[in-house]
This record gives sequence, structure tokens and C-alpha cells, in this order.
Amino acid sequence: MNELETKYRSTGLPFVTLKLAQTLDGNIATCTGDSKWITSKASRVRGHQLRAEADAILVGRGTVIADDPELSVRYVNGKSPTKIVLDSQLKIGLTAKIFSGAPLIIATTEEACKKRIKERKKKGAQVWQMPVMNGQINLKAVVQKAALSGLQHILIEGGSRVAASALRLSLVDRIAAFVAPKILGAGTPAIGSLNITSITDAIALENVNVESIGNDFLFTARVKKRPKTAEQSCLLAL
Repeated sequence: MNELETKYRSTGLPFVTLKLAQTLDGNIATCTGDSKWITSKASRVRGHQLRAEADAILVGRGTVIADDPELSVRYVNGKSPTKIVLDSQLKIGLTAKIFSGAPLIIATTEEACKKRIKERKKKGAQVWQMPVMNGQINLKAVVQKAALSGLQHILIEGGSRVAASALRLSLVDRIAAFVAPKILGAGTPAIGSLNITSITDAIALENVNVESIGNDFLFTARVKKRPKTAEQSCLLAL
């Protein structure tokens, strides 16, 4: 039994890899939102290999609106993963590139506009209306449904709030951080607030490996599991 099957059988959840592409000081974009390209072409090729190894790639609405990504495998041989986009208000335009290529799942709320749901289904997307509380999407419910749909390895690619929510809810098993030798100062952090006030409460990593990719470094590690806390009931607003 591999680790994907082990995770699913023991928790009902998929194996989750959190991928980051950031500057040395931990930013994924400048203060104006510019993010192309932080890392090198070699790092982007390796990032596409991670996509090819995953069953699904998950991002938030902000990433799609800011970058209009294809979320496909292009630089290496491999099948493009299913795309999962969190969009509580269905604000992503119907001309976005994500509507082409591999299957698209849009996770939204039960209160989402029926007309917008219908429009997105006509474009070929699946629309999941997920449990909500005060208009917020439950990220754990989304990945749990993904696993039940046969998607046992999810690659989270952004943005910072999605990354933070996945870590708060203890959904992340592995981190793959591409770090470029660049400094931005103020910018968009790779991971949003985790409400950690003490170093002793920091999320610990283990089985750390560091690899040089051109001028960049690829930092991979496993997330050390922590006892469950009230934080794990947090919901994600997107």
C-alpha cells in the first residue's frame, strides 16, 4: 500500500502537496501583484513535473483572476491534472483559460447564483456546492469530496490564503518550495497568516531535502503532524 492509499484509508482525505514558488524573503508577488517570473525556467519545468504526478491541482479564485493560468502540464510529458478552483461567488470570467483542457471543478457555496452555476456547467465545468458557514467554503470538505471522486493526490498551488488554510487545517502532507535568490521586501507572502504567536506553536517540518536547480533551490519536506486543535474548524473565504 502506498502513502496515498494509506492517507485515504486512515483519514478519508487525499495526500496533499503544497507547492510554493517564492523569493528568498518569502514573497510570491511584488506589492503591485507582479509575479512573473520569480523562479527560473528550470524550476518551472520541475513544477510541471509535480503537476504531472498529481491527480488534481487546487487554487483559489484570486490566483486565476490575477494570472489567468492554464493549470496544465506543458514542459514535461504527462497528463494534465483535474483542476479545482475555489470561487464562492463565481466571479471568475467565462473566458478564463481554466475552462479549456483538463476537467474543471469549481467549488462554491450553496448560496451561489443559480444562473452563474448554469453558465459554468454549460462551459463544461463541474460545480460543487459545498457546506458553508457565514458564506465560507469548508476547504476540508472540498478535499474530502475530491478523494471520494478518486482524486487521491492534490497539488495546491495558491494563493497565500489557500496555503494558510490548508496548513491550519492540517491537510498538507508535503511541501515543495522553489526559492529564488531574489528579495522583494514588502510583497505578497507565500503563506498567509496562521495566527501563530509563539515559536513553539510553529508548524514543524521533517525529512527535509534541499536541491539546487540552476540558481534556485527546491526545498522539500514533510509536515510534522500536530495534535488536533480548534483551529481545524476554520473555514476558508474566497
